[in-house]
Amino acid sequence: MASIRMAALLLAAIGLAGCARDNSDALAVYRPAPGITEIVSGPIEAAPGHHLVIGDLNIPPGAPIPRHFHHGEEFLYVIGGSTVIARQGQEAMTLLPGQGIRIAPGTVHWGRAGPEGLRAVSSWVVPDGQPLRVPVPAPEGSAH
Repeated sequence: MASIRMAALLLAAIGLAGCARDNSDALAVYRPAPGITEIVSGPIEAAPGHHLVIGDLNIPPGAPIPRHFHHGEEFLYVIGGSTVIARQGQEAMTLLPGQGIRIAPGTVHWGRAGPEGLRAVSSWVVPDGQPLRVPVPAPEGSAH
């Protein structure tokens, strides 16, 4: 009986050792502060008069994305969580990990991070001398 108990303890110890394996091969992931962190910005030689801005979006669960537009294009790629994006004159759409969207220059858009928040990479093509983002007040009586 004692040998069976000893064998069971030995098997349990081997099993636990396997669960506690070294995760040194795990992929390290950068975790920025909540909000939008600009990570790269610079001129675009192939498009004189424009520069590129790349941002890491880390939006808390349910947080609103205020109405705004950009003078240039925006390309958004969701890497975690989800978001609902609304564009003026179009139906709102939900974006999940692995999905992306191109938003045309001058398109007023807004949204909300999903229940688990939003992690995304966004790229903006910005005409030189223009701001990255232009806030747009919500229409009177509108929820957005």
